[in-house]
Amino acid sequence: MQQDDNEDPQRHQVLNVFGLKMQVSNPRLAELLTMDARQALTSDVRELVGSQRQATQEDVHQALPDVVLSPPTPHSEDVKRLRKEFRQRAEAGARGLGLEVCANGMWLSKTGVSIMSRTVERPSSLAAAAHFVSEVSRGIQSIQGAPPSVLFIVEGQQTAQEFTVAIRQGRHAADMRTISIDSLEDLRTMYHRERLTHEQVLTVLVPAKGIDAGDMVALLRSGETMSTESPGIL
Repeated sequence: MQQDDNEDPQRHQVLNVFGLKMQVSNPRLAELLTMDARQALTSDVRELVGSQRQATQEDVHQALPDVVLSPPTPHSEDVKRLRKEFRQRAEAGARGLGLEVCANGMWLSKTGVSIMSRTVERPSSLAAAAHFVSEVSRGIQSIQGAPPSVLFIVEGQQTAQEFTVAIRQGRHAADMRTISIDSLEDLRTMYHRERLTHEQVLTVLVPAKGIDAGDMVALLRSGETMSTESPGIL
């Protein structure tokens, strides 16, 4: 934006209000910004801006500050909807296990245990899982006091295995765990059938709860009983 009378021959004026001049260096962007509104609505913006040379990022920021230039597409809306539905499904599973669900992704147990949940609604490679684990690890390190346990709820067992490897390679097994959405819902079913107690549920979801081997033994016993009575549940 220019505020004096020094004209740059390489720039094109698109606005002059009370002596304040706005100029851009891209001639096609200048044409788009100064053309009649009715003509602009019936013109192909891609032809005006990008047929011979693309508007630079600097020009765009000068001409249209704080404006999102990429409107939502059907694909991006589908991705957003899928992410929301998957998170709601995970939260329903958590509530079914007797956990309080907070807006920030924290799941709180009546025993005082807190779980930071993170959902992954699409298949993930090992590299992507390792990056996600690393980012979350840096985030919990900034939390004052005792950091919460982290639980990754993922879309399938293959992705759960990728996250398991990433957690082990990153040496986060003491504070992170992963579970597929189907396994989470299976756990809820077992809890509702009173095959598991709330404490045993936490043993599955929270690494820190696995300190007492007796809890895990009790969990295995209950699972063995249920598999005998109802084959195919586990």
